[in-house]
Amino acid sequence: MAAVRFAARGRELIRNRSGERGRIPVLVVGTGATCDLFLRSLRAPAAQFKAIGIIDDARGTTELYFGDVRIVGSVRNPAALIAKLERLAERPEMLLLTEPVTHFDSDGIRRLLGWADGNGVRVSALPDIGTPRAAVDPRHVPVITIDPETILDRPQMRVQKSLLFQQFRDRRVLVTGGGGSIGSELARQLAALRPQELVLIESCELNAYNIDMALGQYFPDVPRKIYVSCIRNRERIDRIFTEHRPEFVFNAAALKHVPLVEMNPCDGVLTNIIGVRNVADAARRVGVLAMVQISTDKAVNTTNVMGATKRVAEFYCQAQDRATRATEEQTRFFVVRFGNVLGSSGSLIPLFQRQIAQGGPLTVTDPKMERYFMSIREAVELTLLSAAAGLAENSELGQIFVLDMGKPVRIMDLAERMIRMAGKVPGKDIEIKVVGIRPGEKLFEELFDANETVHPEVFPGVRGASPVGVPIAALRAVMHRLEAAAAAGDDRAVRHLLRSAVPGYEDPTHEPALVAPAPSHPLIRFPERSPIAVGAAV
Repeated sequence: MAAVRFAARGRELIRNRSGERGRIPVLVVGTGATCDLFLRSLRAPAAQFKAIGIIDDARGTTELYFGDVRIVGSVRNPAALIAKLERLAERPEMLLLTEPVTHFDSDGIRRLLGWADGNGVRVSALPDIGTPRAAVDPRHVPVITIDPETILDRPQMRVQKSLLFQQFRDRRVLVTGGGGSIGSELARQLAALRPQELVLIESCELNAYNIDMALGQYFPDVPRKIYVSCIRNRERIDRIFTEHRPEFVFNAAALKHVPLVEMNPCDGVLTNIIGVRNVADAARRVGVLAMVQISTDKAVNTTNVMGATKRVAEFYCQAQDRATRATEEQTRFFVVRFGNVLGSSGSLIPLFQRQIAQGGPLTVTDPKMERYFMSIREAVELTLLSAAAGLAENSELGQIFVLDMGKPVRIMDLAERMIRMAGKVPGKDIEIKVVGIRPGEKLFEELFDANETVHPEVFPGVRGASPVGVPIAALRAVMHRLEAAAAAGDDRAVRHLLRSAVPGYEDPTHEPALVAPAPSHPLIRFPERSPIAVGAAV
């Protein structure tokens, strides 16, 4: 019986080997179930690939076999792996990832992809193994839809959910901007924690409809209320807060597109500053437990109107939090600051995906430009953790929570990586075009200001920043003047007031101010580096 089985298996292997002529030689990365299914598919006569080796993500398996394919090395030992790849008898044409990049050791996969780039080896995620050979050119790998989370070259952070359940279960929670990229993910993750009520405020009717349908489908038992409204409308916000009396508030509503806000500074002020003031004041008035302001790395040492408006919003929430001690109220105000999120509306990854689907070119503003990136899921999980842990541990008043985003990523490298993951060759199949920096953009973003004291880790995956305090009276005065100038459509006055209010921000237009500072409303003046005492911020 054994001899019969050996003979049958031998004939199958000989048949497979003879049928492999003309197939694309690939190195398969990963040894999970997807890899197993892929290797089984190669036994079919119509298969277009042949596996010349497997790269494992575990140690101690080198020279073993997975199926009938030899494991040539591990990404956890990249030096030895690359040395073996250089000595392969047959040169691979493609590196085929059977799992997302984030499933592998970050340093090892980075070096492996670098080797592939330097040797002209294409990189692609596993295509549909059921695609018939007749439908696909055997020398061409079909373009795949790239999951934004696979773009990160580091493992994503995970949050223990026990504290989140403890804080948010059976609570009344309100999210502004609830239909946007961050707001809708906040709504979904909060709904999974089974709140008593989930209230969403969204200014875009289509976004409100989409998130309402999604919550109704996946969380039908969670009571919800959707308002198509805007945080600029103070009276409307006050009525909503009075009716629902939320215990947690997440303010994700914002105008965030740098060039568009640069062209519309008045609208940027009305949403990103006055809207935040409306939400924060309503939160304190009804006695919420905590309000969380979603901020951005573009608020640090900013060169644009969007960043300047978000910086003033940080100042206001920080001052409100410090005021809690003096007024003996329970409401806490937390600011959570992070960089770009992968796949958000209007962001880089969806743009690159559309450009790849159209055959290019991919547009990069500058070859040296770098940005911090994280997935929407991990950004929201860490935001929820910041609120839950900040309240549970009674964190330092006025402290800003800064999400740990790893190392900044060069946009040019990101563009090349996405092209390779689509099975294309950068510069050959798809061009990358440098189009120049847009108004308000910086080459490098920063997570901390020079005047902030940095705390390495206040919670897992979250660092802290203690900024110089700003008196809340001065903030209210300058916000009053900004509101008046923005409501009047006075772009020049808005830019002048922002330049006076935000340390380090310079108006790139250098337009002269049309208004002079009024003695009754002094602009904010900051000390050089000496932090204001807690009581002085009230």
